[in-house]
Amino acid sequence: MAVGCASLGSFSASFTRLVGQTPSSYRGRRHDAVEALPPCIAQILGRPMPLH
Repeated sequence: MAVGCASLGSFSASFTRLVGQTPSSYRGRRHDAVEALPPCIAQILGRPMPLH
């Protein structure tokens, strides 16, 4: 089974659609624990879940 994106461009477009900002913009932000959502809420909202 293959998973992932066909290209960097398709990853960036999907990431931007799901998160609301570009990957480089997201990477440049400070990510505090206060921002973390419970996985059940993140799944409902369609946001990627953090890997801890």
